[in-house]
Amino acid sequence: MYTDLADGWTLLSPVEEYVEEAALFEAALLDHASTRPRTLLELGAGGGNNVFYLKADFEMTLVDLAEGMLRQSRKINPELLHHQGDMRDVRSGEQFDAVFIHDAIDYMTTRDDLERAMTTAYAHCRAGGVALFAPDSTAVRFEPDMSSGGTDAGRRGFRYLGRVRGTA
Repeated sequence: MYTDLADGWTLLSPVEEYVEEAALFEAALLDHASTRPRTLLELGAGGGNNVFYLKADFEMTLVDLAEGMLRQSRKINPELLHHQGDMRDVRSGEQFDAVFIHDAIDYMTTRDDLERAMTTAYAHCRAGGVALFAPDSTAVRFEPDMSSGGTDAGRRGFRYLGRVRGTA
């Protein structure tokens, strides 16, 4: 999905669907920061849909592992800095007022991977800054689920049917 099919990302996950979610993340960042964050690093930024709304209030830098997803983000966020890298070990040498990892944190499937991603966030967060981790599911609130979505645009369409089962 994030490589060969990345050009279909906007059909699978339209930026318009992120308005409310981005507002929730911004509120969480502001509520937990000791001072108003100005700079924000997103690790695992994907197609840049949340950033599309957050960039109005923050100076943003984006990192993602998949060049195809960065290409999609550059289409809607051309003014922002984009870097290819793995959230487990990327080091920019910069520090930010806030670090944000959305659902990409879900790909950290071992304790070691999660610790490495959190260490990366820590390395990029200035003293007194804030880090926000926003997984889609946690063991505490996991529930089996079915979902579907996607959109059509002219002769192109992208649909999905997802099923999550079992226990966390």
